[in-house]
Parts: sequence; C-alpha cells; structure tokens
Amino acid sequence: MTLVKTFLHTCKKYARKTAVIDHNGAITYEDLRQEAIKCAGRLLSGETARNTGILLPNGKEFAITFYGTLMAGKTPVPLNYLLSPAQLLYVIRDAGIDTVFTNNLFSHMLGNQIKNTFLTEERQPCASCNEGNIKQGDEEEQAALLYTSGTNANPKGVILTHKNFMSNLDGCIHAFHFTEKDTILGILPLFHTYALTTTLILPICVGATVIYLARFSGPKVLEMIEKYKVTSLFAIPSMYRVLLRTAESTKHDLSTLRLCTSGGEPLPGDVLDAFSKVFPVPLIEGYGLTEATAIVSVNLPEKCKPGSIGPPLNNLEVKIVNNDGLSQPVNKEGEIWVKGPNIMRGYYNLPKETAETITSDRWLKTGDYGKLDEEGFLWITGRKKELIIISGENVSPNEIEQVISGHEKVFEVAVVGVTDKVRGEVARAFVALHEHATCTEEEIRDYCEQRLPHYKVPKYFEFRKELPHGPTGKILKRALK
Repeated sequence: MTLVKTFLHTCKKYARKTAVIDHNGAITYEDLRQEAIKCAGRLLSGETARNTGILLPNGKEFAITFYGTLMAGKTPVPLNYLLSPAQLLYVIRDAGIDTVFTNNLFSHMLGNQIKNTFLTEERQPCASCNEGNIKQGDEEEQAALLYTSGTNANPKGVILTHKNFMSNLDGCIHAFHFTEKDTILGILPLFHTYALTTTLILPICVGATVIYLARFSGPKVLEMIEKYKVTSLFAIPSMYRVLLRTAESTKHDLSTLRLCTSGGEPLPGDVLDAFSKVFPVPLIEGYGLTEATAIVSVNLPEKCKPGSIGPPLNNLEVKIVNNDGLSQPVNKEGEIWVKGPNIMRGYYNLPKETAETITSDRWLKTGDYGKLDEEGFLWITGRKKELIIISGENVSPNEIEQVISGHEKVFEVAVVGVTDKVRGEVARAFVALHEHATCTEEEIRDYCEQRLPHYKVPKYFEFRKELPHGPTGKILKRALK
C-alpha cells in the first residue's frame, strides 16, 4: 500500500463522512478527494520540480495539498513557517523547490524566490483534473521530505518513503486500536513528523475525523474537545502544562477522551501526576524522531510504566549500544539504536551524514541515551549531545530537570552544561516560575541538594519570566547556551 492508495480507499469507503474540520468549516472524504485531484491537476498542468513546498497552517488546505502533491507524482515538502527567513530560504534551495502552495498570510515569506506560487485562496480548476492522471506511487518511493528544525545548524532533509509511513501507522493502529469512530484533535504544526503522522496520515488511513486548530490555545483546545467529542490528543509536555493551567480555571466535559499522548521532549513528573487528577484519562508518554517516521515506542493505557517511554512498536527493533558498538544488557545505559521498516531512506543530499547515522545493516543511531528494562520498556536517560561531563562523570540534564520540575513553584526548567575551569563543565539551570510565584535561588538549590548528588546540583540558577521555545514547542536549549 501507499499513502495515495490508502487515501483513495478511505475516501471511497467513507465518502459522506466528515474528514476534516477547521476554522473555515468541514469537508467530507469525497470532497477532500475531489479537491486533492484538482490540486494534482495544477501541478500536472505545467513543468514543476519533483519537490513541492507546502507553506500552510493546520487545516483542510494542508490535507488537500499534501495528498494532491502525492497524486501528481511529486514529493510534498512541508515548510516550517516559524523558521528564520534565512533558514526557510536554505530549505527551499536545498530541496530544489520551484513550486509552493501557500496562502495570503504566508506568501510574503517567499519573496521572489519561487517560480510558481499557488495561493489556496485562488482555486483554478484544470482540464487535466481526472483520476486517470493520478499517480498512486510505489511503497519504496519518496512520500515526503521533512526538514529537521535546525535550531543549531542548517536543517537537514529527511527522506521518508510510503513504506516508512505505512509501517509506522500499522504499529500505531495496532497499539491504540484506532478506528473510523475516533475524532482526533490536531494542535501540533503539520510540518513536524509527529503531527503529520498522527493527525493527518493516521486519521485518513482509518477514516477518522480530525479537527485542526491553526494556533494553539489552551481554552480553545478544551472547548474543541467538548464540542466535537474528541477521543484522541497528541501534544508535547509544554502544551499539556498550559492545558492543566487552563483546566484549573474553566470547566469542560472531557469525558470522551480515551487517549492523550505526550512526545517530542521528556515529560516532567509533575505534569504526569497533575494530569490524572484533572483529566479523565492518564497521560501516556512515547518517543520518536523524524528519522524513524515519528514513533519508536509508546506506553499503552493497559501497559504503562510512568517515567518510561513505553515498549517499542511491535514491528521494529530497539537495542542499547555502548561507545564500542556492543549491545548492552538489561538496565545498562547506552545509545538507543532502532531498526525496522520505518527508518528513513537517508538525509537528502547528505551521504556522509547518512552513513554516520545509519549502519550498513540499517540500524539508526538516534543520538539519545537510554536503557531497556527486564519487561522491554524503554527509558530515556539523556541526549548524547547534551550530556554534561562534570569532573569526568556523565550527567544527564534530564535527570536534574525532573527533580527541579517537581518543585511546587516551578512552571518550567531547562538545564544546560557550561564551561568550568575546575570541573570541566557544570550545570546551569534556567527556571520559569508559576504565575505570581516567588522563589529564591537558595530555595531551589536546597531542594536539589536534598534530592541529587552534590556534583549534579547546578552551580548556577537563572530565573526567567519564560523560556524560549522552538517551532514545535520544545525548549530551545541551544539558544539558552
């Protein structure tokens, strides 16, 4: 199967069912199919490059152009509208994009760099728009080119095939029993693999309904859950923090929720604990990365260990490897390696980086540190590139962050390593407090000293009104450094 074949099958089977709802209204699966064919026709009516940009917010227009691009035999390249102008231009040039689907809100970001700019507000039916022109693709063909966020360097293009997406969806559907009866709320930006997989491709694969918010808002999310009887929510920890704060001052019926999944960054223990007291379902944590087509492991409602990132999906393998490339035993820390049909083909135009990341026998080196326990649950212990080396000891910022986030006055925290003449590196903690809360450095330091070995207690504390966040909501540690 390919994404196009699955799309056409779903549109035929659930023709009159609502596929997508956004701020402009609803669209059925049959109408979604017709609009996607028109979109494909626009691409087929002229000479355009293989890679086609999509610079759009969440909504049915994104769904139409994503599948329309595939049906034209092109590769969709979702563009991150939160990148700096220089990085956006870099992505466009690196991918060789000469055609972009966008709208009046974002079109100014392209300047005069694009040969063909198709505005979604300007519908132009083509004579060649018919099913006979549709390219259904092959499972080994490119299905998307997704660029990593590039907070430290230029973004890298990740080549994902139809097989990559379909295999990851199989694992997710098997784990969570998704069906056409589900209603999914899409609040993460669709240019990110986590959102693209779980809130566009997955619902369309099973015939579910997806509701999109173009911009995240705590009150609006809770309102949409109640209004549309949402069953599933995918978000990141910082979003769940906001939802918890919103839920404290508003009342909404959230009883239809059956699944709330957190990913993208480590889930602080205080968010996990508070969530179950406010929401009708537990918050379960998962783990993934763009190079593995979104999801590697995830806790299940019936099989969950708080603090872990769950067992790997049933159709892939995970092992823990030391610095010599040797597999580690149970509960021994090392780098997480992943193997399966969900692993990317490689980085676009970067053969050296691809060879450094994927072994000759197709194991993906994630760059994350973790361990597997005796029951097969995966635990993240840190990011290889973010480890702080204090007097020769490896220290995970995540461990320190988990402790500090447990303080009742702390809203959010990020820990980074900074150079120290005596110990090589030491930890520096950036702390944002809850609204109206006051706290001293001594109070936080004492709290840490009671819960951490002395050498892991941050040497420096800096209080900020808020911490910087990247395009997908992750805290920008590199910016803090």
